[in-house]
Amino acid sequence: MIYKTKGIVLTHTRYGESSAIVHIYTSDFGMQSYMVNGAYGKKKKNTMVLLQPLSSLEMDVYHHPGKDIQRIKEFRLTVMYQRIPYSQTLRAQAFLLTEILWRSLRGEGSNQQMFDFIEEALAVLDSGSEGLENFHIWFLFQLTRHLGFQPHDNYNEECRWFDLMEGCFVSGEPAHIYYLSEEISAAIHKIANLEISSLKAIASNIVQRRELLSAMIRFFELHQPGIGKIRSLNVLKELFV
Repeated sequence: MIYKTKGIVLTHTRYGESSAIVHIYTSDFGMQSYMVNGAYGKKKKNTMVLLQPLSSLEMDVYHHPGKDIQRIKEFRLTVMYQRIPYSQTLRAQAFLLTEILWRSLRGEGSNQQMFDFIEEALAVLDSGSEGLENFHIWFLFQLTRHLGFQPHDNYNEECRWFDLMEGCFVSGEPAHIYYLSEEISAAIHKIANLEISSLKAIASNIVQRRELLSAMIRFFELHQPGIGKIRSLNVLKELFV
């Protein structure tokens, strides 16, 4: 049967000489893999859209439950990004988020709230609004909520250290190494209560931004099984100087 669904492209794998298997997070079926013939070579037409990370699509797809690789009948680009493709720093953020989404959503089923969150957040990243240098930190924090391991915001005058393993604030420095300084812990508390319109307030300098990003990545590594080493992290750190 043919179904209509929306999708966000995450990554692709070359298959044979001219085809690709494209991994797309869909609104109706969760993470899916689609065979795309003619993705490479002279007859690729408009299929390059399917190979661009975070492309937002409307698709008509053949869907067979239990089948590992599906097929796309037709697709349409729903958003033409105006800033992300042309900004080095925004592209770097997009690559980081793409890698984390791909590693976190593999095997995920349909989750409309998750899909809507990602779609709406990407529109903000492309908007040119204030504070976008902090966008990736806010996005990762919000993503933990949708994945079910969000930090517990019990911050107060006594509980001033964030324990990355326990996912909450504690009253003294833990015996292990996976905790944050008082300054970065306070910043985590601030992020937990910020709307996306207040991105600028997350971090005011590169040192704090790097520490917060490293903290969020470590939090994912501790609580998201199989996420592995995030390769695009070093690229992003080099750009935010």
